Amino acid sequence: MLVVRNLRSGYGSIAVLKAVSLHVGRGEIVVIIGPNGAGKSTLLMSVTGLVAPFEGEVEFEGRDITAVPAEKRVGLGCVLVPEGRRVFATLSVRENLELGAYHVRRNGLGREVRHDLERIFALFPILRKRERQMGGTLSGGEQQMLAIGRALMARPALLMMDEPSMGLAPVVTASIFKTVLTLREQGLSILLVEQNARRALSVADRGYVIETGQMVLEGTREELLNNNDVQRAYLGKDYSAINE
Repeated sequence: MLVVRNLRSGYGSIAVLKAVSLHVGRGEIVVIIGPNGAGKSTLLMSVTGLVAPFEGEVEFEGRDITAVPAEKRVGLGCVLVPEGRRVFATLSVRENLELGAYHVRRNGLGREVRHDLERIFALFPILRKRERQMGGTLSGGEQQMLAIGRALMARPALLMMDEPSMGLAPVVTASIFKTVLTLREQGLSILLVEQNARRALSVADRGYVIETGQMVLEGTREELLNNNDVQRAYLGKDYSAINE
């Protein structure tokens, strides 16, 4: 579904990513773990078109989208849940969700937006209760649910999520990752960037480790869990508790 080849990307004249390659298959959950500043968010923004790469290719559903504008990538089904949620604080929950359906309406499917809203409210019942509440007054966990719901309103084929557990209580984090599994069961492919390696690998099919802008390791969930370097750097001593 998604293929990234030899991507070199960054800001101004500074290259953050150095010949990064990865792929996400249909129906997979692929995670990217690594330290702060390694280039994880830059990678997602390069895939979505928010950062223009210096070199390399981004292919989505068999089409080269390297030069396709970010808004058109959303229409193709490549959608990002950004780091820090970034909900519209002065708009209601419903208005935030409806903004996510912008491309759906443009494609003449406006009548189906109500159905999509019901799907989001079924996935996150608390958002139905908060439907008329301003986005900026929600708790951190509720804002994360809203950000995910807004992305889902665009009807993605590939959902990318940047640090969905950031700043959340453990019980809320567990709920968010349970939702990730539910979305995969519903047919979505997911590319997940996450600082919490333990949680990320608990839901992953495969994963990559990125350090200083380069992919230094890749493998299945089990291969990464059993890798001594991953255990020492990202899981700590009690990595066996990952499935608890």
